[in-house]
Amino acid sequence: MLLLLVLAILVGGALQRVTGMGFGLVAGPFIVLIVGPLEGVLFVNLAGAIASALILGRVVRDVDWRRYAWLAATSVTVMVPAAVLLRDASTAALEIAVGAIVVAAMTLAVVTTRLRREGRHPVRAESRAPLVVTGLASGVGSVAAGIGGPPVAIYSVLTGWDPRGFAATAQPFFATNALAALVAKLLLTDASFPPFAVWQWAVVLGAVVAGLLVGDRVAPHVPAAAVRRGLIVLAYLGGVATLVQGLLHLG
Repeated sequence: MLLLLVLAILVGGALQRVTGMGFGLVAGPFIVLIVGPLEGVLFVNLAGAIASALILGRVVRDVDWRRYAWLAATSVTVMVPAAVLLRDASTAALEIAVGAIVVAAMTLAVVTTRLRREGRHPVRAESRAPLVVTGLASGVGSVAAGIGGPPVAIYSVLTGWDPRGFAATAQPFFATNALAALVAKLLLTDASFPPFAVWQWAVVLGAVVAGLLVGDRVAPHVPAAAVRRGLIVLAYLGGVATLVQGLLHLG
């Protein structure tokens, strides 16, 4: 179990470094499968916040702080009511929510990627309403599934946001998002961290750092298109597996 968890974290961390997002999207479903929905999502929030904070130090000059402020403010405001609504949710319901969010989000990401290839950007970058909607959706996704990235990625495609600026701005936003979701769930739900021994915590958190280092090495040598395809395949596999497990638990 620990080996599978470390593998999921390594892959998610590497993708986070290469693409600016991907930790919760790729590692999240597998972590939920391994340690359970409540503990798994809480762990994804913690590890994702650490990964984003570590990356931020290297990309801080490219952060668009205005967009960050709008995204973070709207995301945080929705987390307390979302945590309250999820407080009494069953294990099966949470697993189904995690899987369904991942599958739906990746499907939307594929559709919006086609818009980008066609050079179509139907949302104006200076509009605030899309930022508010994106922040709200990301906040709900972070609380429910530890996955707040897809709404922001979709927004970046629809507005034609420069990939470098998006990847940089995503880091402080994801860190803020993950920490706020973590605190909301610890205070308002029965969620708790996985009951790891100290050495196990050292291994899994070390895997987060190792994944980022792998991403540093890999990034210059991997075509962006290949990274996106791999991320989509892995996320779909993890999302479908988690969704199926939730449906089986209903029975």
